[in-house]
Amino acid sequence: MANTLSGNKWRTMQLQYRKNLLYKAEHLQQNWLEFSADGSADALMQLQRLSHQLAGSGAIYGFPEVSQLAQQLNKLLHADEISDTTALSSIHNALLSLVDELVSDSTGKTDTQSFSRSLNQVTAEKSKVVFVDDDTDILQHHTQALTDAGYVVIPLHDIKQLADTVRLEQPLAIICDMAFPEGETAGADCIQQVRQQQSAAFPVLFISAYDNFSNRLAAVRAGSSHYLAKPVSSEKLCQMLATLLHKPEQDPYRVMLIDDDNDVLRFYRQTLKLAGYQVFCCQQPKQALQLILRHLPELVLIDLHMPDCNGLELGQIIRQHSELIDTPLVFMSADESVDEKLAAVRLAGDEFIHKPIAPWRLLMVVEARVKRSRLLRQQKRQLMRQPELIQQLDTLTALPTLKQLHRDITALQQQQRPFYLLKLDLNKFHLVNDVYGHSTGDLLLQTAAWRLAQQLKTTDKLYRQNGDEFWLLLHTDDAANVNKLAEKLLFQLSQYTDELLKDINLTASIGICRPENYTEKAETLLQQANIALHDAKKNSGYQIRHYNSTMQSEISRRYQLQQSLKPALQQKAFYPMYQPIVDHTAQLCSVELLARWKHPELGLVSPEVFIPLLEEEGLITFLTLQMLQQGISQLAHWRKTQPNLRLSINFSAPDIANPELVQQLTVLLAKHALPATALIVEITESILIEQSDVVMQQLSSLKQLGVSIALDDFGTGFSSLSYLDRYPVDILKIDRSFINKLGDAKARRLTLAIIHLAHELNLKITAEGVEHPQQLLLLQQEKCHYFQGYYFSKPLIAEDIDNKVSYSAKARYSD
Repeated sequence: MANTLSGNKWRTMQLQYRKNLLYKAEHLQQNWLEFSADGSADALMQLQRLSHQLAGSGAIYGFPEVSQLAQQLNKLLHADEISDTTALSSIHNALLSLVDELVSDSTGKTDTQSFSRSLNQVTAEKSKVVFVDDDTDILQHHTQALTDAGYVVIPLHDIKQLADTVRLEQPLAIICDMAFPEGETAGADCIQQVRQQQSAAFPVLFISAYDNFSNRLAAVRAGSSHYLAKPVSSEKLCQMLATLLHKPEQDPYRVMLIDDDNDVLRFYRQTLKLAGYQVFCCQQPKQALQLILRHLPELVLIDLHMPDCNGLELGQIIRQHSELIDTPLVFMSADESVDEKLAAVRLAGDEFIHKPIAPWRLLMVVEARVKRSRLLRQQKRQLMRQPELIQQLDTLTALPTLKQLHRDITALQQQQRPFYLLKLDLNKFHLVNDVYGHSTGDLLLQTAAWRLAQQLKTTDKLYRQNGDEFWLLLHTDDAANVNKLAEKLLFQLSQYTDELLKDINLTASIGICRPENYTEKAETLLQQANIALHDAKKNSGYQIRHYNSTMQSEISRRYQLQQSLKPALQQKAFYPMYQPIVDHTAQLCSVELLARWKHPELGLVSPEVFIPLLEEEGLITFLTLQMLQQGISQLAHWRKTQPNLRLSINFSAPDIANPELVQQLTVLLAKHALPATALIVEITESILIEQSDVVMQQLSSLKQLGVSIALDDFGTGFSSLSYLDRYPVDILKIDRSFINKLGDAKARRLTLAIIHLAHELNLKITAEGVEHPQQLLLLQQEKCHYFQGYYFSKPLIAEDIDNKVSYSAKARYSD
């Protein structure tokens, strides 16, 4: 397969397509006249068919504007109501725009370079050969012959350039002269050195004017089993290289293409043929079924929109034949109808891909599925007893799976070869599926796999586990290079230029580990990479973390805490503490209810640790209810001595979302004969953002009950003024981070601005974290209402609050 020949084929195909554009423009206008005259259903069907075909074929032939305009027209033609004047006018305008583009493109200048770039990139990567010879004439002669045979040749005159060239180009094979000015076996010596330094495993073919035992021995030691004595004919050299690379495929994979658009068929047939597939094509569903039964293809690609019998119907007919029950079907369409995609997925687990399909993605989709199909056919009986065989290849990306990774790690450990294991996870990938749909998610995963693979050496391997998780096995012991590669991988993933993905801000995180010795099992190393990844994902954006034993301890401790949460709740091991809140006269006016936990083995556990764990496990509402029961009971006791004392309690997002919240509070307050005004509910700004509709409803219900609402940690979140206007907030609690910085002029101005804003909105103000008298004096001068912090008291047990309540009551009565 010569590059010049394939280039001519692509050029001919594009020229033919360009001629067809004018033909299709005429047919669009003709059918529009018929439809607008009498509403002809046949004319409408032809308009839908033509616009659908152009939407799928335009971009792949280098006319993206045609695809875009055709897709807009097709969408209008499939609207529920197209007979009214407004709809007809929109259709007419869209059709005129498309026809103008078709006529313009049919007479424009041909650009075959952009048309075939992506496929040429794929074939070039698979056929790159380095040729090293200091004889310029021989080098030029054989380079031309190899180029004509379809190889991308990188010619070198100087053997000293070989190491850098191999590192940069990652060639498929090397053809090398044996003798250079550096020595009679300099070629073999250099090859051997490159293999050792780069751990490179490429086939080598030596040629030499010196045919003797010592030279052939040097070739063998350099890892080559092929040695040709000069002079060598170009035909023999190409034949030997093809044999060396196991070309051609003696039993090519069989693929069937079914599409009523001949332009699409021609393009995808050529793409697959150039990649070595045996391709059968058909435009009529009835004839297609006969061809499928005759040739039993290992994959069938079917367009959804065809006359007389659509793609889904044809798929169901194919499934009616027992010999085709396991043949994978891939449905294609330029439309993004959710109903169609769901129906395609339901049909025996088959899949849907959106046109236009880039050549590299078409090859990736086809390769994964035909390999799996052949494996199923060859091992059908064994698969009944060994279902794990079908798990060796990921069907979406054509990457090996986790089972193969286990085998490869075990082999490297047995061979005592150094390596690094990386786990890469796309951050918040589930949002892509939720917002853009699973077809976009699949495209994103395939694109990510493609970009990651392009950065790896031939000795490295990429695997896909499931979802958005990828594994990389790097055959190196150089930590610096591993870090550089990890940074490069994350950078490449963020560089999307595809129109469909341009609005998706993709980031990823990577966990890295390496074996400390050659006895560690694959499962242990996978666990370590997982732990490192978990640590990396603690922070936003892309992060890279190397595994260390401290991470393991933290994970073990976290797991131990998670396992202890439910028993602790059942045994009521969490206990309340109360931090006093005083007014401007330093008199006790309320207490904030805080939960504490003393683990029987780990000791005191910080609320900053166990509160998030309870939220993750869905148990936080149980703790809140327990604390409320104890806190409200204690408040009733204290109010006998100090009737105006109030209880402040923090509510999490799940607490606010609890539909029984208001009822539970009502029952508890009634049980202890307390008014709702005795309670203050504290929430953070993040809750307002995450669950705005639910929050508004719940806060309104709480306000109707008589509860006061405090916005906690104000200033640390998004601090949008719209929250203060929209939600029924009574109290602003200024976060301690502002109070701690009152000595700083800028922080002081900001704090005072918050206080003045609260005054303007008639909100009460609580200053958190007051620890020094200077802070208190300034805040009192600014007429802050309430104060909380270690200057007054740390959190106390109930008995200590009893003493403060009694003291406060005595002080009040003495006044």
